[in-house]
Amino acid sequence: MGTGKTAVARRLASASGREFIDTDEEIVLGHGPIPAIFERDGEEHFRELERTVVARLAPRRNLVISTGGGTMLDSENVLSFVGAEIYTLTAEPEEILTRLTEEGLGTRPLLAESADPEQAIRSLLAERHDAYARFTSIDTTGKSIEEVIDALRDVGASIASEEEQAGADAAKRSSSDVAISTMIALAVAVLIVMIVLVMTF
Repeated sequence: MGTGKTAVARRLASASGREFIDTDEEIVLGHGPIPAIFERDGEEHFRELERTVVARLAPRRNLVISTGGGTMLDSENVLSFVGAEIYTLTAEPEEILTRLTEEGLGTRPLLAESADPEQAIRSLLAERHDAYARFTSIDTTGKSIEEVIDALRDVGASIASEEEQAGADAAKRSSSDVAISTMIALAVAVLIVMIVLVMTF
């Protein structure tokens, strides 16, 4: 939470011509505000709703998905997303707290009741470190959305739009066609030389 997942994913989707989906927003649309879900039904029920959303989204293609902070702690969700490109966005605890305070800590059930939100953030990061470390990580501290997207591009994220990808694929096919034509021409030339040699002999 507070690392810029939603803002970055939304911009990335727009830049690459893909559909943007936020798993938390999907849950809110179907079941109401997340703090109310936590209060009424508990965290485990919320996690089950997450699994349901992930299972529904995982088979689809050409999406950029912003997950909740705890979504990829669940091995079932990780298995659902096998084959997808997954990136962890991180930030320093102080910056996370600043961002979340601007949004309103009351919307974050895991922090709302804490007497020391910064320490709660540090504890969450420590608890989740090993799970997050399974994926390529980008530090968003002090970075703009565009700088984060550039960092994602640097580590190999698929950011090209469908049109750009189609152009690249066409260029590869063209290059391949040229190579094949060259090989055929060389083969024909060799064959002609062999025929001439045989006739001369």
